[in-house]
Amino acid sequence: MSSGRSLTLQANQTYDWIITALHQPVAAWLQQWLKHLPQQVELRDTPLQIQDWTIAAAATTYQNLWDQAIQSEPVTLSFISPTSFRRKGHHFPLPLPTNVFQSYLRRWNNFSNVEYEPETFLEWIDQSVIISRHQLRSQKVLAGKKGSVTGFTGAIEYQLTKAGQEDEE
Repeated sequence: MSSGRSLTLQANQTYDWIITALHQPVAAWLQQWLKHLPQQVELRDTPLQIQDWTIAAAATTYQNLWDQAIQSEPVTLSFISPTSFRRKGHHFPLPLPTNVFQSYLRRWNNFSNVEYEPETFLEWIDQSVIISRHQLRSQKVLAGKKGSVTGFTGAIEYQLTKAGQEDEE
């Protein structure tokens, strides 16, 4: 639970903790850490007992992602933890295609060996990717010293327009 600007952990409550690693050395460290997982971790001087863990998605490479890309199939994304994007200096709690794929593009350009020019790519996304289905919910969350921010959770499906499907690039 959140109270004002601080995080309050409730006794006898189960919490989910999701860790995502994009950089190979961090992913390798996490794999080793999971092999010798402690019985508890501390968060803000509060011991939290680890009851269970799972790997949601197997490790892969950017080359494998590229090789497996099917450009005409819809892409469904699930946002488990509250998410928002920065837009014109403010938090924006909607997963518009340009916001979502700009975030992925930054990571792709930072960590893959193939870089795309952001302006051209995002213009193509804006023209070629549409939202075909969604089930989203707004949720306020703490955001450090800035107070709370409205984010969203849920699922959304994106697909290419007919022109986007016909674009060979």
